[in-house]
Amino acid sequence: MENRQKIKVVVCDDHNLVREGIVALLEKSPDIEVVGSVPNGAEALEITKKKSPDVVLMDLSMPVLNGLQSTTKLKQLYPDVKVLILTQYEDEEYIIQILKAGASGYILKTSIAEDLIKGIKDVMNGERFFSARISKIILDDFIKKAQGLKQDKTISELTGREYEVLKLVAEGYTNQEVAEKLFISVRTVEFHRANIMHKLKLKDFAGLVKYAIQKGIINIENIEENI
Repeated sequence: MENRQKIKVVVCDDHNLVREGIVALLEKSPDIEVVGSVPNGAEALEITKKKSPDVVLMDLSMPVLNGLQSTTKLKQLYPDVKVLILTQYEDEEYIIQILKAGASGYILKTSIAEDLIKGIKDVMNGERFFSARISKIILDDFIKKAQGLKQDKTISELTGREYEVLKLVAEGYTNQEVAEKLFISVRTVEFHRANIMHKLKLKDFAGLVKYAIQKGIINIENIEENI
């Protein structure tokens, strides 16, 4: 592969030994050219502007600008540059935040060298790459959310009118006020309210309000002061 065809990479890690080790590893690949090695996110932005790399290997925990801040800014300024996170952290929240920031992959530092090389090539080709452990975490999270959605069918069982009553009641309106707003009788409001409590398996008014907040039906700011 000619030099001009190599994948240009910047390595960003605040630990000198780790950074030097990564650079030494990457320089063994005939397909990769390391065009920069920096200790923090701020310098990663500067060198990206000067060297126009294809891929930036980014650590998460760094001074000046951490990996999340750096990735966010880098993708805003240079959207075509791929960011590949290389870190020791495997916390689910880190993964979600960094992917939202625009990173194309997430590799643990405990991964084998072949994974790092493959990860760089994959993100360069427009694909995503994750360490096996990270893939499992993402899949487990997806399954949990899917199961949660599957179990939470109750709200879809409410009629349109019941949903309106639920929202107003949870916001603190009395049965009389709800009746006036929806142009129905108080008795009808009471009927709908009883059905709502039964369908959602709620025992009291406090439970109804809590449910409405958790499901995003109302915001805390919208609740009347009399609650």
